[in-house]
Amino acid sequence: MIFIPGLFILVLLSFFLLKNAPGDPVDQILAGQHPEMNSSSPSENDNKVRTEIEHRLGLDLPVFYFTFSDKHSVIPPVQFHYHNQFSKWLFGDDRSRGIFGGNFGNSYLTNEPVINIIKSKVGWSLFFTFISIFFAYLISIPLGLKLALIPGSKKDRFYTLLFTVLFSIPAFWVAMFLMFLFCNPEMMNLFPSSGVMPAGGFDSGSSATEIFFSTLPYLIIPTITYTYSSFAFLTGNVKSTIGDILKQDYIRTARAKGLNENRILYKHALPNALLPLITIFSHVFPYAIGGSVVLETIFNIPGMGLTIFQSISSQDYPVVITIFLFTGIITMLGFLLSDILYAVADPRISFQNKMK
Repeated sequence: MIFIPGLFILVLLSFFLLKNAPGDPVDQILAGQHPEMNSSSPSENDNKVRTEIEHRLGLDLPVFYFTFSDKHSVIPPVQFHYHNQFSKWLFGDDRSRGIFGGNFGNSYLTNEPVINIIKSKVGWSLFFTFISIFFAYLISIPLGLKLALIPGSKKDRFYTLLFTVLFSIPAFWVAMFLMFLFCNPEMMNLFPSSGVMPAGGFDSGSSATEIFFSTLPYLIIPTITYTYSSFAFLTGNVKSTIGDILKQDYIRTARAKGLNENRILYKHALPNALLPLITIFSHVFPYAIGGSVVLETIFNIPGMGLTIFQSISSQDYPVVITIFLFTGIITMLGFLLSDILYAVADPRISFQNKMK
């Protein structure tokens, strides 16, 4: 089981990146929360504020240290000391909780708790990620199955070429093209070009139906772009996987027994094609927490991707590192879930050690 060691390495890497990020965190906090302070000639009160911030962040502590309790031993026992920056970041102190207690620090710019920023942004990333992957699977699986039944035909060659071209076109280019075509007053101004809701918000008395239909036009173009980025790849993967399975001996046996072609396809071929689809699905989770930086920036979607871009641009490293940590954890959980789903989809796969 590599989940726990992998999680420990991820935590160490996150702390290392946080401590080695460019810039002085105290200067960044002062610039964001105390712009009136003069950094070139600080007053006595300014120095006092700086000292308080350093103490609150634990910057007056050693980063990490240990000692040898018996220097004369061949293998001296190591004694770890917990009064340091790494322990404070993990477990907190008397005044604050660490990341294990749900305290990931505060934003350098707004002093808002990082966890609150993530809670307010992650919803839109979750929505676009899962709604797009739902539509991608909904279209790709039936289409891939149908194309697998007609290998080498003109229709198959046409769609293979089409999917190759579509897969080669970057999603951001498709986003810009759709915006130029459908969000341009000089072309077809059918949908808003950015945002996820009207700029003025909704009236206090608006019903759920009114809010839904007012929000829907803002979601169509981003959803198409998100779905497009997975659609071509998934369809080609389903087609090639099913095509290989249909050449197996047990499929020939099923046909020789006179089974219906749809029964062969959905009862015997499709279940054996689930493993590659599960593998692809496990890669969805990082996008769910991290969002798409490029697409969310293009469409001005207030999700995790846009938050990452803005935080990196402003050197708001507590937000960046927390998203990095969450993305890594969710990625590991996605792989763990895919391993579990493997055993569910294929009973031949077992994770129990069989002693002979």
